[in-house]
Amino acid sequence: MQPDNILKIENLCINIGRKKVLHNIHLQAKKGRILGIVGESGSGKSTLCRAIMQQLPPSFQQTDGSILFNHYPLTKESKHIGSTITSILQNPLMAFDTIQTIEGHFFETLKAHRKMERIQMSQLSELYLKKVQLYDTKRILKSYPFELSGGMLQRIMIALALISKPQLVIADEPTTALDLVTQHSILTLLRTLQNQEQLTMLLITHDLGVIAALADDVAVIYNGEVIEYTDVYTCFDSPVHPHTKQLLEARL
Repeated sequence: MQPDNILKIENLCINIGRKKVLHNIHLQAKKGRILGIVGESGSGKSTLCRAIMQQLPPSFQQTDGSILFNHYPLTKESKHIGSTITSILQNPLMAFDTIQTIEGHFFETLKAHRKMERIQMSQLSELYLKKVQLYDTKRILKSYPFELSGGMLQRIMIALALISKPQLVIADEPTTALDLVTQHSILTLLRTLQNQEQLTMLLITHDLGVIAALADDVAVIYNGEVIEYTDVYTCFDSPVHPHTKQLLEARL
């Protein structure tokens, strides 16, 4: 039995004026799997991420195609964004309000999606901090973002993304801003959480090493088009497109 497709993108085309940014994109994110979107800078992968999150700048126009979430079209009016679809961004410090405590960020997220008392919100915040392997929970919740390291903030961002129990998590270059040791620990954490929570994830990256560590399926984007779309083992062992072969050779 094939996994359900939580996200289905059909013939998606996005332009800036007459310039094509994405062309004829067909992709599916299958339930309980990680779909890696890999490409060089400027290939269109972050534009695809913004299109799914319905956060395209005004100068970008969707000229064709559809983005379906659980078989329904995603629009700017969709209530899914931020609750059943959440995101993990690449720069953890930029994602936080520097004048609000970590507890304030958790409470703000929970108030937007659930009705519960303050003590329940505190307990749930502590639980999700522990899920991302941060155990000094009371100190962390009272801290401001600038008082914590980048690695800690990235773990907190993951906790915030998961606390609404989303069906789809979009991770846009989740380890780019981190040092190599911290990158490895975050990737290990994401894979552990994905298995524990049976998450469906869309992983946007330029790094084939990240794809190898996390993804089940992979789509290679080049000049706004998907040139390779298969499971991760086939992509690495038997790439078809010359550009995919180039990317793999450059990694060696």
